[in-house]
Amino acid sequence: MKDLLRSRLLVGAALFLLLVVGIVLLFGRAGEARGSSLAKGPNGWLAARRYLAARGARVSLLREPLERFRERGVLVSTFPWQQSTASLEPAEALESHLRRGGDLVLAYSGTWGNAGELLTLVRLGLPLDEVRKGSLNPFEWRRFSRQEWSLVPAPGLRNAPPVRVWAPRWRPEIPKEADVLYRSPRGGAVIAAVRRYHGRILLLPADALANARLGEPGNAALLETLRRRLGDHWTFDEYHHGLIAARGAQETAAVGRTLDLILIHLAVLYLVALWVLSRRFGPAWSEPPAVTGSTGFFLLGLGALHHRLGHHREAARRLLERVRELDRDADLPAELDRRAETAGPRELVALAREVARRRKGRPAEEETKTERENAA
Repeated sequence: MKDLLRSRLLVGAALFLLLVVGIVLLFGRAGEARGSSLAKGPNGWLAARRYLAARGARVSLLREPLERFRERGVLVSTFPWQQSTASLEPAEALESHLRRGGDLVLAYSGTWGNAGELLTLVRLGLPLDEVRKGSLNPFEWRRFSRQEWSLVPAPGLRNAPPVRVWAPRWRPEIPKEADVLYRSPRGGAVIAAVRRYHGRILLLPADALANARLGEPGNAALLETLRRRLGDHWTFDEYHHGLIAARGAQETAAVGRTLDLILIHLAVLYLVALWVLSRRFGPAWSEPPAVTGSTGFFLLGLGALHHRLGHHREAARRLLERVRELDRDADLPAELDRRAETAGPRELVALAREVARRRKGRPAEEETKTERENAA
């Protein structure tokens, strides 16, 4: 009964969990695409794109893979990528853009774990380096995760205000020959321009030009400085943030529906398996209670079992055999063996009393008198 109740509780908990997951998938909204020039959240780059357009720059959005990009000008790719794959093709496409003489703005996330960011930076010779180490202390970790840096401008940027960013934990290894624009409070290069092939790579934290940061004088001045240095032809890579051309969107929607059907089938199979496991296999079976307690209770239970099975004659025989084995001088006449052959419940008790009396050596009259006194 307890196993059946436990199985039902398990099935109920599984159904509740599936219901919660279904509600989240049905009514939940996708999170903000960090670094996307279409995102209105604090980590998006919508304000930067609109600022460039307002200043007269020609701004376009890339909705196709980087391998199909053939234009020059400034190509902006902001990490982390939402459409990230473990492939070197995007990094090779960025190299091709640099070989054509184009400029590349790479906004690194400052974190570890995005496959596209790791592969791209390694391919471009800019592997990530850990600049801050966290702590297991929860109080120090809170302070560590909320730390901000005020980036100091290089001597070449006269009277430029500092740039405010969240302190990154990981940063690309910037070459010594790079043109450093801003440094951290510790003196390390944070924003820099690197010459590569026939173009330039501008490295900066993605938080530096995020929507929530462009209200800072130094961050807005940084964006204007980049516009003046890199020109007025900007293309934002939105393909890796989920913006795909119409045909690709239809293909993605079809794949998404197929994946939804697969997940639904798996959920149904999971429920059927739980239902089968919760059912009882075979007829109901009650486990016999375990005999616990003193030796007396055990012997009473054992005697009741033999009484129910009718082992009185065998018990009488064994009684006489065991007494003769233990006491070779016991006075047990052959008459007792004849009584054992026809023994029933009452005869077995009488035979046991007779054997006990003979072993004690008391006469029958005294035994009968003692039994009467005990009964009284």
